[in-house]
Amino acid sequence: MIIYDLKEVYPIKKLCRYLKVSASGYYRWNKPGRPIRYSFDHTLADMIEEIFYETKKGYRYIRDEIIRRYGVIYNDKTVYKYMKILGLSSPIRKKKYRCCTKEDPDEKARIVCNNFLARNFFASRPLQKLVTDVSYVYCQEGRMYLSVIKDLYDNSIIAYQISRFNDLKLVMDNVCKAIGENWDSTSFCLLHSDRGFQYTNIEYIRYLDEYGITVSHSRKANRYDNACCENFFGHLKSECLELIDLPKTNEELIRLIERYIFFYNYERPQRKLKGMTPMEYRRSYLSEKTFL
Repeated sequence: MIIYDLKEVYPIKKLCRYLKVSASGYYRWNKPGRPIRYSFDHTLADMIEEIFYETKKGYRYIRDEIIRRYGVIYNDKTVYKYMKILGLSSPIRKKKYRCCTKEDPDEKARIVCNNFLARNFFASRPLQKLVTDVSYVYCQEGRMYLSVIKDLYDNSIIAYQISRFNDLKLVMDNVCKAIGENWDSTSFCLLHSDRGFQYTNIEYIRYLDEYGITVSHSRKANRYDNACCENFFGHLKSECLELIDLPKTNEELIRLIERYIFFYNYERPQRKLKGMTPMEYRRSYLSEKTFL
């Protein structure tokens, strides 16, 4: 406990005020003969510290990870309180929005489709509803662009592409990667994006139409219509890119993003997925279909 370790150097009340915990709660934990429910749980503290120093995540993630690793259930508030006492806090995500897409100067060359997604982000099966977007990523050699395609069924990133250029090729290469060789054009699939110049290009529209994919576009200047993609980029930057020094090279940046996307898909549990990772949730659907 930080307060206990530093009580000889600083006043306990000042330490409690700094860590935003009550002094009465601290004294209650350290009172001889205290009820067991008020005693400081060193086992829980050790679990929290182990997971935090591995991941730098917040109390919700740590609570879910304790359940996954140790099979022990704690209340969110309990984990949050212990993190305060231990002086642990996750990085705060920056709530800012920057649009990195450009509009085609030739408006007649653009095809803008209806907003068929209409913020209905629920999907009942994989590859039913997909969302895509492009975001800036940086290294010391300059700026690069990351294109991702996210499956709304399990929030997995099914395809991504990194390039030095924010052009049509970046988006088309990523779409080709997602579709692959065994695409089932008989099953309904919707791919939603903003109105960036790549996504309204006639080549992009025609290519998706060949595979029976319905194209959906956000309303003009409305970022909330594609909030799911923005959410992923926010996690990538706050949980990975902003925790370290700026990567030196493009290759180093690409490896960093690749590792995070693997972690996001295979190791990062989500409460919306019943505490499973995206790939675990996807496998559970496929196993049920196989059984049926």
